Amino acid sequence: MHSRARGALVCALTLTLALALAPAAVADAAKPKPKPTSVEVMTRNIYLGGNIFGPLAATTREEFERLAGALWAEVQHTNFPARAKLLAGEVKRTKPDLIGLQEVALWRRGPDGVKDGATTPATQVVYDFLATLNRELKRAGLNYAVAVKRTEADIEAPIDAGYDVRLTMRDVILVKKRRDLKITKRLSANYQTEIGVPTVGGTITSRRGWTAVDARLNGSRFRFVNTHLEAALEATRVAQAQELIAPGGPLRVQRPIILVGDFNSDPNGTESPSSAFDVIKGFGFADSWPRRFGPGFSCCTDNSDLSDTTANAFDHRIDLILSKPRLKALRGEVVGDETSDRSGGLWPSDHAGVVLTLRLP
Repeated sequence: MHSRARGALVCALTLTLALALAPAAVADAAKPKPKPTSVEVMTRNIYLGGNIFGPLAATTREEFERLAGALWAEVQHTNFPARAKLLAGEVKRTKPDLIGLQEVALWRRGPDGVKDGATTPATQVVYDFLATLNRELKRAGLNYAVAVKRTEADIEAPIDAGYDVRLTMRDVILVKKRRDLKITKRLSANYQTEIGVPTVGGTITSRRGWTAVDARLNGSRFRFVNTHLEAALEATRVAQAQELIAPGGPLRVQRPIILVGDFNSDPNGTESPSSAFDVIKGFGFADSWPRRFGPGFSCCTDNSDLSDTTANAFDHRIDLILSKPRLKALRGEVVGDETSDRSGGLWPSDHAGVVLTLRLP
């Protein structure tokens, strides 16, 4: 073929191809870009209801039973059924997709005249915080499901009223039921590091743990982890943080991770040492609470009976939302930290809750 004719043919073919592809290119340009996916998360310590450290100082069996009885009376005074209404109101207003709950207590009592501790396990349910909170969420028109529940400390002791009282501690993840949020995996474990506290009423074991879910929201995959680190001893708390990041731990995954909980460790080190937080930060986690949202103080009432009349005691941060890689916070607030949040003179909890909306990759 003559070179001039061949050139004309090439030009014609090129023009034809361009005309054929043009509508597809225009259509692609006209397609809306996918909207960024955001997820709203909450961490909420809902308070077991009383000062469990009180009976530990007893030096006689009689004193131990008296102090344990005072603890039981305080649990009844702090009235979780009433507080659950306040907590459900927080959820209704902030609408988190996932909630990490700590101190989801189950209180049971034994039969009259039986005071032998765990030898005869108490089975009569008096307060089931999870069932009560779920009931209030439903009454508020909310639709949440228990994704993971982990039993931690399980303690039974005699009181001066003549029977045993049993406290079972649990940490829980609640997930909002929505069409585009799928839970693909559920995980939980107790920490190997725990504390055994000898008392005149027998040894009490403080056992802690973590819960987690793998989730997919509008195509974005991530892991959500909830934990409650030891309050009493810093060394134990640090060891538990190290278990989180150790091989086989819940933070060893190659996907975005949102880690929430009561860490009993203040990033600022003002009221509680930052050492446990520093362990997790050193593994690449960032504190997702931005300073522009305010100080983010979440801890804690001065009085274990929740009778504080001011919010002055909320002066440091231990209820945290961390992420890896660092996820941008779009919105956030602290809930349950103002006197107007009380009802009947009681705060919703001895902690405030923290809520953040995070941009997923």
